[in-house]
Amino acid sequence: YRRMKRIFLSITIILGSLFCAQTFAQQDGLRERIARRQAQQNRQSVPQLSVRAANMNESQTQNVENAPWMREIYRFLDMEKEKNASLYYPETPIGDRMNLFTMMFKLLATGDVRAYEYLVDGKEVFTEEYELKFKDMLDRFGIMYTEEGGTFQVHESDIPSNEVLGYYVKEAWYFDKSNSVVDVKTLAICPIVFRQDDFGAETTRYPLFWMPYEEIRPYAARMPIMTSNLNNAANQTIDDFFRKHTFEGEIYKTTNMRNLTLAQI
Repeated sequence: YRRMKRIFLSITIILGSLFCAQTFAQQDGLRERIARRQAQQNRQSVPQLSVRAANMNESQTQNVENAPWMREIYRFLDMEKEKNASLYYPETPIGDRMNLFTMMFKLLATGDVRAYEYLVDGKEVFTEEYELKFKDMLDRFGIMYTEEGGTFQVHESDIPSNEVLGYYVKEAWYFDKSNSVVDVKTLAICPIVFRQDDFGAETTRYPLFWMPYEEIRPYAARMPIMTSNLNNAANQTIDDFFRKHTFEGEIYKTTNMRNLTLAQI
């Protein structure tokens, strides 16, 4: 009887070990499948450019290099203003719709666009020396991520799109001599995270990075947004929103030789 009991106990332990090993293997396999699916969703959630779309984007590029007159200005866009709400909502993606920062974040994560450091004086320098690495940005601003095979996966709930309550936008107002009109071109965008201190008394702005608008424009031209509370049809795109100058933004700086803000001047 004792011998049979020991044999039964040994078989039970072996079967338990095999079951646990199989369970852990299934869990590891499940994690890998979830990570791959998440990576695929992150890439597919932003419409990819076709050759036709890329060619159309190039043909629509506004050339300001030969403008006889140009004035560069910097604006601050407050997302709490009604006119700018189209860039903030939805806070989390709904189907193929997402807000401006989520789109920028996903494009940066997949390497489709580049971002550059926000320098202390607020200037933007679009050179390789100041290019911002995706991992550095995640670590700097405490964004949770997992690393799988050299790629960094961020769950949609961890993308701080709800904290991006403002943008710095650089524009060029210029005289288009070919059409004899004054036109405006969006040059760069900088998302700003608003975070409170430990006591919740003060809110601090943290500019994340500068991104050339030319790099995100072809994607913005395919990202639908809702621009009215009365008309719920998403019949415009993010690019339409900037091209038509629908937003409301306060000018805080113009390009000048001493690089001073209007408040400093």
